[in-house]
Amino acid sequence: MDYLKRASFAVYPKRTFVCEIYGDGGWNLFTVRWALTVYGFVKEALGPYLKEPAEVIQAMPEGAHASGANASYTPYDGSIALCRSVTEGKPGITLEKLCHEMAHASLDGFPEGDPFYEEGFVDYAVWLMAHAPVWGEHRQDMIDAAAFNIAQRRERALRDLSDYDRKRWAGGVFAMQAHGPYLLAKLRMRKAEGDLRW
Repeated sequence: MDYLKRASFAVYPKRTFVCEIYGDGGWNLFTVRWALTVYGFVKEALGPYLKEPAEVIQAMPEGAHASGANASYTPYDGSIALCRSVTEGKPGITLEKLCHEMAHASLDGFPEGDPFYEEGFVDYAVWLMAHAPVWGEHRQDMIDAAAFNIAQRRERALRDLSDYDRKRWAGGVFAMQAHGPYLLAKLRMRKAEGDLRW
């Protein structure tokens, strides 16, 4: 918890984000305001970004959402996309998705392509980060959203329909059992040492 407190109360770097996916609604302002906080917090918790997140937060294409995605990070250009119907008006889910995708940007140089590590480790890391005081009045919503994400991963894995779902959930379980609350510090240390392995 001390680690999370230090990351929560650090002085965050200046950054600009733009979001226009919610029409004229105030959720664009909520998303931009919290994107700045998430950006700074993830940088403190996991160390410098290996790929800077793009300035414009994009709308997730309907086709991607129809296939089961609610948010995404694109390594090519650092872009983050959110699904409007899943996030609008939902602080915890919005924060969880922003934190998850910015964690991907932070860990961009780690090996890609294996959901056991790439997604499972990030799912568990976000659950850990959800307990930080930085979320203020939205902290419980953030914890609930991170827990719900992991519960959904477990449910999908136990349906035994896809290798991706099995590996993603198993990776999160492994991260919890092997690294526990030290996962964030371990990943940060590996980045600092240039040892980019899960």
